[in-house]
Amino acid sequence: MTRTSTHSRPRATGAERLFVLGGIALASLYTAASLASGAGTEAIGPLWMAAVAWTVLASLAGALHRGFRHRDWSAFRSYELPDGRDERIDWATQTGQYAWMPIAEEHERLMRGD
Repeated sequence: MTRTSTHSRPRATGAERLFVLGGIALASLYTAASLASGAGTEAIGPLWMAAVAWTVLASLAGALHRGFRHRDWSAFRSYELPDGRDERIDWATQTGQYAWMPIAEEHERLMRGD
C-alpha cells in the first residue's frame, strides 16, 4: 500500500539545505576545534546564538524566495493545529490564562462565609 498525497511538495535542494543549516555546521566545527585545542571558549555562546538566528532567518528567506519565485506558498499554508485539529479554538483556555478564575471563586466563597 502506497500513501499518496494530493498536495505534492517540491523537495528542498541540497544547496537550500546547506544554506539553512550552514550556520549550525560552522558553529559545530568551531566548538569542536576550540574545545579540542583548549583555546578560549568565550565566543562559543554568541556564535551558537548567531547560528540559530541564521537558521531561522535563512529558513524564512528560503520560504519567501520559493513563494515569490515559484508561487509555492505551501510553507505558510500547510500549518495544522496540534492533534490534527484544524478548527479554531480558544487558545487562552489551554494556556492557563483563565486558571485564576476557580481560585478567585473559592476565595470569594470563603470571604462570604459560605
